[in-house]
Amino acid sequence: MSVRTKPLQPLNSGQMNARNASNVTPIKLKKSTKDFYEHQQQQQQQQQKKKKKEKLSALCKTPPSVVRTRNGRDYRRGLFLGEGGFARCFQMKDSNGQIYAAKTVAKASIKNEKTKTKLLSEIKIHKSLKHSNIVNFIDCFEDDVNVYILLEICPNQSLMELLKARKRLTEPEVRLFMVQIIGAVKYLHERRVIHRDLKLGNIFFDPNMNLKIGDFGLASVLESFDSRKFTICGTPNYIAPEVLGGKANGGHSFEVDIWAIGIMMYALLIGKPPFQAKDVQIIYERIKKSEYSFPIDKPISAEAKVLIQDLLDVNPLRRPTIDEILSYDWFKGAFPDKTQETTLTKEPEGLTMISKNQSAMNFKNMKVNCGIYTPKTKNPVEILKTDLQSEESQMVLPRSLSPNDTKFKYKEVDPTMLTKKRFQFNSNFSNSVLDLDKTCHTTYVNMCKLETLVDSKLDTMTLPSCENPTLISKWVDYSNKYGFSYQLNNNDIGVLFNDGNTILKMTNNEKFLELLLHEQEGWTCIENSIYNAPSKCKKQLEIVDFFAKYMNSNLSKVSDVEERKEIVFLRRYTRTSDFIMFEMTNGSFQFNFKDHHKLVVSKNGLAITHISPTRITQTHPLILILKQGNFPSVSIPDCMEKIEIIKQAIREKAFV
Repeated sequence: MSVRTKPLQPLNSGQMNARNASNVTPIKLKKSTKDFYEHQQQQQQQQQKKKKKEKLSALCKTPPSVVRTRNGRDYRRGLFLGEGGFARCFQMKDSNGQIYAAKTVAKASIKNEKTKTKLLSEIKIHKSLKHSNIVNFIDCFEDDVNVYILLEICPNQSLMELLKARKRLTEPEVRLFMVQIIGAVKYLHERRVIHRDLKLGNIFFDPNMNLKIGDFGLASVLESFDSRKFTICGTPNYIAPEVLGGKANGGHSFEVDIWAIGIMMYALLIGKPPFQAKDVQIIYERIKKSEYSFPIDKPISAEAKVLIQDLLDVNPLRRPTIDEILSYDWFKGAFPDKTQETTLTKEPEGLTMISKNQSAMNFKNMKVNCGIYTPKTKNPVEILKTDLQSEESQMVLPRSLSPNDTKFKYKEVDPTMLTKKRFQFNSNFSNSVLDLDKTCHTTYVNMCKLETLVDSKLDTMTLPSCENPTLISKWVDYSNKYGFSYQLNNNDIGVLFNDGNTILKMTNNEKFLELLLHEQEGWTCIENSIYNAPSKCKKQLEIVDFFAKYMNSNLSKVSDVEERKEIVFLRRYTRTSDFIMFEMTNGSFQFNFKDHHKLVVSKNGLAITHISPTRITQTHPLILILKQGNFPSVSIPDCMEKIEIIKQAIREKAFV
């Protein structure tokens, strides 16, 4: 839901939950007593259905004036924006004055695991998306009563409100709208996401009058590009015929979104959806038979009719693909460079004055802006089933979703790559990668236990072996453009790219590793030759080489070169004003402090390594350092304070 931005105003809960009393329809007496009771029963059933439908959103109480989240953020409730069948939408304002839209779902409406899984799936799918024509997901959180999905606010309403105000739109305007919608749908389909509820009311104008698709409540991720879905869902006027057929029709796939694009194009040009009727069953019958027409009193171009007819083909396999739509002649007509805010109330001026050359240029630029020409650098989204389960029975959102730290809880996976040759790791490596949060927890618990054993005798303890760990020797944070690059002390070079994937180029080796997260296998490492790299990796390898040259030319090592004992790469990093924290896939935690002393906790918290500014490295059992209060060879300033900082930093990762 979205409206024009207005000053935030508190809402009275009584006003929000007030509803008009339902008028009972008088029952006409029948000649037969049986007929009378049958009619009365039907009336009661209809009223019960209506009440049941209303209850879901009615259960969503007005949020408190200030909503406090688990991570300490406060949001002040503002204007009521609207409601759907399952949720209500409010403005929310953060401490910096930034205004968002909060989709609010009552916990009372989440009555079973199926409903809960559906809500979490919506959150995870939407959060995984980042596109200029998709409503931006900000955060999700909950209180005792509601679950809140915080979204970018689109203050200029939706295409539905625009059509209500204007009645019909011009073809140049609709061309521009279609390109923006198609750009977003192309992005979704490349990630195996089907929206399944594309309609005018779910497409909003942002502050710059760009269109953005929202509401992923019915969205679904296909297991593969040729798999199908069978759930009958959607909004009646927009449902594709194969959806109505269910399993009997073999299910549905990406083509349902293509159909919806055709419905929206027709509605914008004609003024109403093609199959509209008062009775839903009549709508469905018309859809199945493709019974619609182009009114004579509302003329549109022949090119527009051709495209609409192809988009609304009953056979989904005959509909144009998302890439084919923009090649239709209709897009060769007048094309504006942008949408003006005056469009919301009246027809823009000068649309017929746009030259053919200028239209072609505007069309091309708009496709670029919508990512239609952008190379495919990311792969389909794979949702982790483990993340769809709450960690606490009284909570709806798992900790992996709230607060907003899910970057590493799901990845974008290329299913075709998973059949290629894989690099084999030892079992300890695989286990540590599969559950980083568990490693953080185990390390923190062990460090706490060691503190209780400081007064014990060393000869009664089993001390860990203390070889020097693999660690990060150089690093460059270029995440504002590419990602985080690092060089290990075995000279391997890695880049953790902004999309979450990693390339690790091993020194003195013609191979490199492409590191992907797969639900069944944890981290899958695909071994490739640098001389026969997949096309999508070539650009990434160039970036790795660029960083390697930069680090070798400009940065000094923090430790001496060691032989490769294991394959290690960076899992996650955290920067603060006092230190940078590296979490490695071998279970070690490296802390580079601002005074140039480095500490590495390894062996699940049982061992600790110190690297001095002069590159002197020493590794000892942590219990020994705790008993002595410092390292035996080269002391470290504020040693115990640094160890406490490390413990607390790991604790935060373990319990967030």
